[in-house]
Amino acid sequence: MLSFMPDWNFVMLLWLLPVVFFIHDGEEIATMVWWLRKNKNNPWITKFSPVSIPWDKNITLQFSFAVLLIGFILTCVTFLTARAFDIGSPFNGLFAGFVTVFLLDGVKHVGASIALKAYTPGVITAAVLEIPYGIYALNRLLSTGIVDATAFAMGTLISMPLILFLVWFGLTLGKRIAPHRINT
Repeated sequence: MLSFMPDWNFVMLLWLLPVVFFIHDGEEIATMVWWLRKNKNNPWITKFSPVSIPWDKNITLQFSFAVLLIGFILTCVTFLTARAFDIGSPFNGLFAGFVTVFLLDGVKHVGASIALKAYTPGVITAAVLEIPYGIYALNRLLSTGIVDATAFAMGTLISMPLILFLVWFGLTLGKRIAPHRINT
């Protein structure tokens, strides 16, 4: 009767990725400066940060630029996957790779909060949205055969370094374009 519904459900599943991404990164943007300033003497912060933290610059703008860059690429991959959605589409594996990196990011947030025994930016949405979405989406994509093991592995191998590069590039470029803070 409603034969379009299974495809519609998968397209909705695809478009949830950028939605959950922007909600999660919204939490990070809203809490990042407060958290960095509170923890600026913690050696773990400087040890694991992909770029140095410019305390004299607008950190929120720097971080927001990186989020928008990654979000733009993620939305483009989602659009291409949804547009060419069919079993065997090359975008399916890439999309699954992006979901995998997203899931790993959620695990990283929860792990960091456990290790530090404190709140870290993004941990709430990571636990409530990012990890459940990632597990569910990957399960649906793999169990229905929309993504096979080879496409999944290739998509992850492509998306992992791509996203790491985008994080570094976005933060680096964001640091260059962010204005200096005005202390009043």
